[in-house]
Amino acid sequence: MRAVETVLRRHAEDGDRPLVEVTAEDGTAVVHSYREITRAARALGDRLDLGPRHRVGILCGDTAEAVVAELALLALRVTGCPVPPGASARTAAALLADVSAVLADTRGLALLAAWADRHVLPEGCPVVPVDLAALTDAAPGAYRVPDDDRDWICKILPASAGSDGRVGIRAHAVGAHLDALRAELPAGAFARCAVTVPLGALAHQVAATPMALADGGCLLLPPRGIPATALTDWTATVRPTALAVTPPAATALIGAARTARREGRPVPAALFGTPGVPLLWCGTEVPHPLLRECEGLGLPVYAGYGLAGNTGAVSWNTPAARRSGTVGRPLSHVRAEIGPDGELLVGGAGLAVSLSPDDPADGWLHTGVRAAIDADGFVHLVRPDPARRTGEPLTPEIGRLLYSLVRSLRADCVVAFDGTADGSLDQLAAGARANGAGHIVGHVPDAHRAADTRARLTAAGLAPWAEVRHAGLHDLGRAPAPVDLALLDCRPDLTLPALTALEGRMRPGTIVLALGSAPTGPYLDRVRDGADYLSMPLPVGAGVEVSIRLTPAAAHHPAPRPVPGPATPTPQSSGE
Repeated sequence: MRAVETVLRRHAEDGDRPLVEVTAEDGTAVVHSYREITRAARALGDRLDLGPRHRVGILCGDTAEAVVAELALLALRVTGCPVPPGASARTAAALLADVSAVLADTRGLALLAAWADRHVLPEGCPVVPVDLAALTDAAPGAYRVPDDDRDWICKILPASAGSDGRVGIRAHAVGAHLDALRAELPAGAFARCAVTVPLGALAHQVAATPMALADGGCLLLPPRGIPATALTDWTATVRPTALAVTPPAATALIGAARTARREGRPVPAALFGTPGVPLLWCGTEVPHPLLRECEGLGLPVYAGYGLAGNTGAVSWNTPAARRSGTVGRPLSHVRAEIGPDGELLVGGAGLAVSLSPDDPADGWLHTGVRAAIDADGFVHLVRPDPARRTGEPLTPEIGRLLYSLVRSLRADCVVAFDGTADGSLDQLAAGARANGAGHIVGHVPDAHRAADTRARLTAAGLAPWAEVRHAGLHDLGRAPAPVDLALLDCRPDLTLPALTALEGRMRPGTIVLALGSAPTGPYLDRVRDGADYLSMPLPVGAGVEVSIRLTPAAAHHPAPRPVPGPATPTPQSSGE
């Protein structure tokens, strides 16, 4: 954290240096300087008046107020417990179980109101509103950075996505992590860091936000609820130097780059408003086919592997040392070994403090991931079945359609089957998150694809809005009901059996989408006969058959006819 605090000492009173730039929904930009943000943090810290051993919850969206809250706790040497984006009431309650106060912006206050009967906060826990304008007006003076360099648990984060477990992140571990990253990057790489991964996510808590501060840089906040399909329109106006890439973002970049090339425009200028490509970085949750396609379009993405238990990144492909298909070399503060059973073991200065008595105490973080380290030190994550089928990237047009339908329908229940196109569930879940309501259930027969899909959703902060079931065709009859929107993204011979299995869960008005080349003669005969559906082809992407259910579901439905070809896999479980 020394690099961050050095910059704060130097620039806290700089009224001309931007720290946060917020793009409003109408496209206008509001810039908040280092002086404005740090003075508001000073005012907030004075209101808290807490000792260093206290823990304080942070319930903020992607707002300037979230940065104010972080800096206020940093100056107080108080442990922050940020609630990650999309967290459930149960997860929030586990993270906030022993806090002395909670800092909340407008979004956080709305969440607490919605959770009023869920006992999320400890009894008597005060909620302190974080309002930048009010705090700036009340600022008593300049921000104060403590002179001491003591170590303390600066953050408590979830041990893993969706779990109730917690880990403590030490300030010196964050410092070691930042030093290792900065040693591998050009100076000023994070001078303008676009926030495409939520501020409350691990990637921003221990990497992107501190890196931007250490570079004396600026955090670029997008319009609220911006879909991935509109990402490149925004990045072209804000001119970022660093950008986190998620699967939906990679798909959007690929589509925009193809369009720019067809139109004869330079790709960097079209996508980022700059003559060169910014630092594009990601975790392993972005499928390698997408990364390879980005590479072919002149958009190199630096993949890595990160864990909360290791204060963020374990390994990373860097501009100077990069190997496609790997997650890079371990960072300088990390020790990595392969255990006797092939498990990746991690140690070193970046290890977090386990808050669970059940974790192994042998000095290693047991990742639970099989891996190999090659002769040059690059880490290869090992898949159980490397010959399995890989999904095709979702086209931007289909992505926009799925997102728009969920938004416009305000769908409470969406059921998807198979998920052949990587990213379809991501777009559906993004629509539910933007609505603030709804549940996406994906039935994926292949266990490894189901696991990959869960990882992508977690990386994008979408896991709370989508459930991925390792489940086969016959399980569709147990899908939630009533279904508002059904997506059939599967083999052509499975579309009609899938439709038949789902019909008992439908209501009049349910919309069914069959993607690409999936619809076959029997399927089209069923939905176009005029009895139960109103149906038509839609020339989007490779083609979509859109059908609207007209009649109520019958009391009993025949079982799907036998399907020729390979048998449908039997599901092992509904979650991993």
